[in-house]
Amino acid sequence: MKRGDVWTLGDGRSVLIISLDGLEGAYGAVLAIVLHPAGRFPETAMSVTIEDPLPCTAVAVNIQQLRTTRFDDAKLLGSVEPAVMERVNQALRAVLDL
Repeated sequence: MKRGDVWTLGDGRSVLIISLDGLEGAYGAVLAIVLHPAGRFPETAMSVTIEDPLPCTAVAVNIQQLRTTRFDDAKLLGSVEPAVMERVNQALRAVLDL
């Protein structure tokens, strides 16, 4: 698991990993943004539209801590491009006032 990976969990939700690489091994958990279906939310200072590996929208206020065991039956869809992850980083900074 690494920052920028997009996974579909066993319950059907898709998530984008936003925690630092390696934290899953150290703490048994990751931070992720729950992804919404494409077109549900526009791109704003707090949300980022993603085309690949899954058409969706990442809304930076929808952060969850997930235990790594939640990924036992999950499917890795791929990783977002660095430019997309930079837009996600900007949205996180805006939401968290960093």
